[in-house]
Amino acid sequence: MVNILIPTDLSELSKIAVHYAISIANRLGGTLTLLHVVSIIQPTRATMRLQLKSLEKELLIAAREDLEGFVNNLSEQVKTAGPIRMRVVKGSSFNDTVKKEAKKLHTGLIVMGTRGASGLKKYVLGSNTASVIEVSHVPVLAVPELAVFKGFSNVVYATDLLHTQSELKMLIPYLQMFSSTIHLLHITPSLKEVSTLEKKIEAVVANEGIKNVVIKVIVNKEIDEAIDYYVKESKADLLAMFTHDTTFYERLFDRSITRKMAFQSKIPLLAFRRT
Repeated sequence: MVNILIPTDLSELSKIAVHYAISIANRLGGTLTLLHVVSIIQPTRATMRLQLKSLEKELLIAAREDLEGFVNNLSEQVKTAGPIRMRVVKGSSFNDTVKKEAKKLHTGLIVMGTRGASGLKKYVLGSNTASVIEVSHVPVLAVPELAVFKGFSNVVYATDLLHTQSELKMLIPYLQMFSSTIHLLHITPSLKEVSTLEKKIEAVVANEGIKNVVIKVIVNKEIDEAIDYYVKESKADLLAMFTHDTTFYERLFDRSITRKMAFQSKIPLLAFRRT
């Protein structure tokens, strides 16, 4: 059983993530908690802080009423394996609040919606989902706006081969209940390295005793392009990737492939944070 946390602003996009999470919880017998964060930035002036306190109370009450109404409507439309829990909390930082709540609730999976973006919007605006992926020590499932849960028969695990063994140990428990075939995918710019890389991957898979694995090494200088291609070719239901701490300049120029794929992937992205 897994505890699933779904941060939601009750938008249409977040509702899709809620429905997707319910399908997973029904399959696994997991628990569901909807989290609504009321972001409040504390003013510096004392008089304004007093005014904000009364407004803050009203905002929290209204948020709880909205969330309760949403859950009541949801319960009439969809059957769930167990009751849906609700939490409305205030916080100046959405990312930090989600991270703290996930720890408090012993969360095993965070599910959030994501909408495709491109150009300046992708580089400058970002999204709450991509931001949570950056800071969360709990795996984040980013669900595209048109996604419908059909199980995870084929899972593409895109790896840089630096920590494959430890990453597989983290990934496999999430897939055991779905009888998934794992497509272990690596992208290289050099054709000469393909045979050596395939043998390296085969050794890791054999050492871990993992079954239902397809090994694929693709030659391409554009990593995200190659991943997109293989996701379509393999008819994947899920893309799994690992992210890690980045410098300011890497974040500025969006060099993290995991964060990039959170925007453009047409299937759900399961992102783990590698520490």
